[in-house]
Amino acid sequence: MRFNEEEDLSLFTDGEFSILSTVSSGPSSLSTLSGIFDENYQSAFGEFNSEIEGRKYCFQVQSQLVEDLRHGDRLQILGKTYQIVGKQPKFDGKLSELILKQL
Repeated sequence: MRFNEEEDLSLFTDGEFSILSTVSSGPSSLSTLSGIFDENYQSAFGEFNSEIEGRKYCFQVQSQLVEDLRHGDRLQILGKTYQIVGKQPKFDGKLSELILKQL
């Protein structure tokens, strides 16, 4: 999917499907960030009839808002704390997916 330069991405990250998170980046900095939270269930079948199951937690946000976030920074979402373990650009790089680990 390609976005036009002037496209208002807040429709995706600040609309009715988004939620607000509290970001803890560094020793004492707190801010809020709006985005779309996913906690997808995943399973995979192994070669020896074993199954691996788990959840993938991710938060999709506008890339320009998370340029300074790093691995290890924390987000408080819906009363639970998550740590950033990955940051991946989506589409044309205007959106980013923060890969999270629940603490």
